[in-house]
Amino acid sequence: MEKNLAAKQAIPKLVLFDVNGTLLSTDKVKMKVNRALSSKHGFNIWFGLLLQYSLVDNVTGQYHNFSMIAEAALDMTAMKLQTKIDGDDKKEALALFAQMPPYKDVKKGLEMLHKAGFRLATLTNSPNNTQVQQLTEAGLAKYFDYMLSVDDFKKYKPSVDVYHWAADKMQLTTSEIILVAAHGWDITGAGYAGMQTAFIARKGQELYPLASAPTFTGKNLQEVAKAIIEAHV
Repeated sequence: MEKNLAAKQAIPKLVLFDVNGTLLSTDKVKMKVNRALSSKHGFNIWFGLLLQYSLVDNVTGQYHNFSMIAEAALDMTAMKLQTKIDGDDKKEALALFAQMPPYKDVKKGLEMLHKAGFRLATLTNSPNNTQVQQLTEAGLAKYFDYMLSVDDFKKYKPSVDVYHWAADKMQLTTSEIILVAAHGWDITGAGYAGMQTAFIARKGQELYPLASAPTFTGKNLQEVAKAIIEAHV
């Protein structure tokens, strides 16, 4: 566990969480997609294309919701792997995306932060209805004062505009917010927007070496929560 002492320079008023792959495990979706595409690399290719084409929407001024891009990216992944994915498999994979379980460390970490007096919210690329279903079924919805989705802004993370929009929605400056994520691209975007950042080093995830280091780093949410509390409470 690491923390940057610069974190003491600003007292956060909100801890903002990414959802997919940060709070919720993608393992079941990964198994389904890999099986449907007959490739152990299917999920990684698909998710990479999903992120890539959400950013294509950003730079071209277009907007399709994350579920639409996810379905299109599954078709593209099948083409890349020179295979086919039928409609039922696509529906099942996308349905699982809305039913992902929380990582084992998440509830305890959220409880630690809530007990310490922090306001908690989410900021996800998923549509509003998907996020509500995800967090409700995972038993996490009760921890959050707000659930924000880029669907209301029509632009995807990690555009710095998204983090400024989220801060405005919360009537805060970006410096008053800590963004918690298990994705280097999300940490990078939030950092450039002026937020404090906390990276959960989940298996298979890494930071972007050309960006500034996160304010906090931990192997799980409990480690990250402990570091935040020690720095600010």
